[in-house]
This record gives sequence, structure tokens and C-alpha cells, in this order.
Amino acid sequence: MALIQPQNSHNFIGEDYQIALNNSIQNLLDSIQEPSFEISTFLSNFQELLKVKHDPPLETIWVYSALAFKNLKNEKDEILEQVLAVKSLFHVITSCSASCSSLKNVALVGPVVYEVCKVVGKLKEIDSGSKNGKKVVKEIKSLVDGVLGYVNVCVCDNVGYGGELIRPLVDLVGVWLGDTVSEIDEKERSLRGFFPLLSDVIVGGLSGKECDVCELAGVVTAEAFLLRMCLEFREGVSRKVLQEELRVWAVGSVTGFKNVLFFETLVKMLLEPTLPVTSLLSSEDEIIMRKVLYDVVILPEYSFLKPDRLTHQPVKQSLTIARLMVTYEATETYRKDGDHAKSISYINAFSASHIPAELIKWVKDETGMGNKSSGPNGYSPKAVLKWIYDLEDQGINILDKDMSKYRARLMINSLETDNEQPDSITNGKKSDNNVLFYFDNKGDEEMNEDIDDKNKPISDAFMAAAHSLQSVESVGKRKRKERKGSEKKHLKFRKHSINEISLSSGDMFPSFEEDNSSSEAEVENLTSDDESED
Repeated sequence: MALIQPQNSHNFIGEDYQIALNNSIQNLLDSIQEPSFEISTFLSNFQELLKVKHDPPLETIWVYSALAFKNLKNEKDEILEQVLAVKSLFHVITSCSASCSSLKNVALVGPVVYEVCKVVGKLKEIDSGSKNGKKVVKEIKSLVDGVLGYVNVCVCDNVGYGGELIRPLVDLVGVWLGDTVSEIDEKERSLRGFFPLLSDVIVGGLSGKECDVCELAGVVTAEAFLLRMCLEFREGVSRKVLQEELRVWAVGSVTGFKNVLFFETLVKMLLEPTLPVTSLLSSEDEIIMRKVLYDVVILPEYSFLKPDRLTHQPVKQSLTIARLMVTYEATETYRKDGDHAKSISYINAFSASHIPAELIKWVKDETGMGNKSSGPNGYSPKAVLKWIYDLEDQGINILDKDMSKYRARLMINSLETDNEQPDSITNGKKSDNNVLFYFDNKGDEEMNEDIDDKNKPISDAFMAAAHSLQSVESVGKRKRKERKGSEKKHLKFRKHSINEISLSSGDMFPSFEEDNSSSEAEVENLTSDDESED
């Protein structure tokens, strides 16, 4: 399809461009379900809007790529062809943005993740052991690796809280789903269909207010992250080995992304009874993934989550409460399962972190209590949560609407004393050869740039949390690990360029005279070094 050159491009400067874009999207939404709907007419219009902007808005790129992809999709029947079409879509979307590193770029790949999820859902229709089946799975993994690599290239430490979308998110999703909605329930159903790996609470938050581009980037990252984990369950690796390797990879990925809203999305999804991955995983594997994510969000101390870096107060408070609730629930889950060592490790990690003191200070400042209250009976997650619930029972509102929804499921028994006090966290004499995680100290003022931060020893407090888990392992188990030595399989992302997993835009989509793609940047290896393994 030949690119139509824009006419009178001076008419698309400033507000005139936004008016033209809004009108074009509205005309598309009004016509998309009509029997006489012609994609080519609208495709030409959005090509023009795309061409006249050096760095087009997210809406322009999303709508153009949706129309171009739908125009192509009708010709693709085989699963492998569909995967290749999504790869071409990925290339076009990343080529349309002039920005080389921004959260807008991360949000842009949302449609790619949506289309990949649809293809992955069809894998049960093919024999994964056949030659063709193996090739399909390999291509899908390559594509998801490319998406995560692109996300890693585009991340930045400062989240930022501007850049609201020009159009409601549900309108943009409607272009991809081919429908328009008006009622609140319909909006949630549409967004749920477009974000199949997000929980109902997260989707409800997206539909109930104006969506920030940064928030959209966070949920897109979360979906791609979970999708990559789900794909690993298709391998023939034992679940015990897989659990250890996913944990190492996931911690390295979270450290690399440095995205607070992505992390908050993961934490809040863990507050749901089940993770929204049951369409891709069995119930047993969903439990394994949940346990991996518990370790990932509770045990490490990530530098991008330090209090002085969380400058946006509402997110800071919401995330802190969510982390408290998740830690308490994880502790109770392992306690009920009889795994007291893991339960204690979570209590120690939480108690030694900045979360309890920060939360107590915030509650007292917010409620005007000052020093009038003695605070909770200890720093364990149960003690702090029980203290907050007691204050709420006295009529002091602390939890927001979303967090209040979880209270019924996290009710605490009325014990007079809290026997969850952490073990000693000051013993620094224990060997640190087998610590559970190394910490991301990137950005610390005291860090010497000549020191590899991945190999810096963790704080004594968190080391104790790791050792409290490992202390119950038998000598025989340690010897078995030693015998395995270097034979242990590692789950890694290989380095690759975006171009390696993408087709040229000219192969499937209309080509552009200028390619502003940032795809030349190589994807960083998101996997932790061998020293970081469990």
C-alpha cells in the first residue's frame, strides 16, 4: 500500500492536530461496526496523521497499527503465520516513535502483548512436540523476549505523572476489539478482554478514571512479564527447578525494569484469590507462580522502591499498604502449609525493611495521632496490620477503597499478643555464600562505581531473613546441590537486537520514508549473574 503524502500539513500544528486526531478516532468508532465499514479509507487518514508528526502521540500509533494489522490479519490462518504477523506489528509500532527511551514506548507495545496472548491461547490446538509446534513456541518466546528487552531499554528511574491519554483508554481498546462501549460494565469487559493477564481490580482501576501513560506502561510491563513466566511452564523442567530459576530471572527483571507502577501492579494482583493466568496454566502451576512472585516482591530490597525515590505520595502509600497485606497473606499461607521457615523468612524481611516504620509514621501523621498512640505491638506484618485494623474499627479511615476490599479476606484473629516477632536480625557472622538474593543497590550515594553492585553483600537484616529460610535445609540436600555443580540449568534471556526477532515493516505493512525505530539498541541481559541464584 503506497503511503499517502499529507496535504496542507500546516493545518496539523498544535491544537489543530489534536482536534483532527480526536475527530478521526471518533469517526472510526462511529463506523467500525457498520456493514459498509472500509478499513482502507481510515487507514489512509491515519497514515497522514502519522506522517506529519515527528513523534506521533500514542493514540495515532495505536489506531494506525490496529487498522494495518486488521487489514493484514484476514489473510493469516496458520498459527505460525499469526506469530510472524505480530512480529511485524511489533516492528511497526517500535518504528513509529521517535523517542529512544520513554515509558510511552513501553505503553505502545500493549497491542503486541494482547495479540501474543491470543496466539498463546491457541497453542493447545497444535502438537507442541512436533517440528512445527516447536517452531511456533520458539518464535513466540523470541517475540516475548524482544518485547521485554525493548521494555528494559525504555525504562527510566523517574516514573513521572503527566501525559494523560488524549482519548479514554477504552476507546483505543475498542479499535483493537472492533467494538464501542458506553456503560461502565461494558468498559470493564472490554478492558478485561484486552488485558487478559490483569486482575479484575487492576482492570477496574483502568476503566474508572483517566489513564496516565505511565500507568499504562506499568500494566503492559506486568502482562509481558507474566506471559514470559507462563511460557516457561511449557518446558519439561521439574517444577522445583523451574521455581528456583524463575525466581532468579524475575528478581533480575524487576531490578532492570525499575518501574514502580509495574511493581505495584504485581503486588496488588497477589492480593486476589488467584492470579489471572489460569487460561494458560493449570491450578497447580498457578500456585507455583504465586509462590515465586511472593519471594520476588517480599524478600529483595529494590533501590527504586526506597522512600526517598517514591516522591508521588498516593502511589507511595497505596503500594506500602499493599506490600503489608501481601506479606501478611504470604506468611499465613506458608504457616498453614507447615513451612514455618519460609513464613519466618518473610516476617524477618518485612520487619527489617523500611516499610513498618514508614507506614507507622505515615498513619500517625495522617491521623494527627503524633505520639498519642503507642503504635503496633511489634514490626511483624501481622502486628502492623492488626494495629491498622484496630484504628479503622475506631472510625479512623486509613485504607482506601481498593485496599478495603481485601480486608474481609485478611481478617486477623483477636490474639492479645503477637507471637510473630522476628528472629535476631543482627547476626552478621553467618556465612553469606548461599544467601537467597543479592540486593539492587544501584543509585546508593555510598556506592563506588567501580564495584559491581550485583555482587555487593546484602544488609545483615535481609541476610538473616534469607538464612532463616535456608537453615532448615538438610546437609544431604546441600550435598546434592554441590554434586550438581555446574550442571544446573539456568533460565536466561539471551542478548538480542530487536531486529533479530522482527520482520522488516515492508514485508507486511506499508513502509515509511523515515524509520525512527529505536530497535537498533541491544537488549540487556535481564538475568541475574550466577552469584544471584538461589
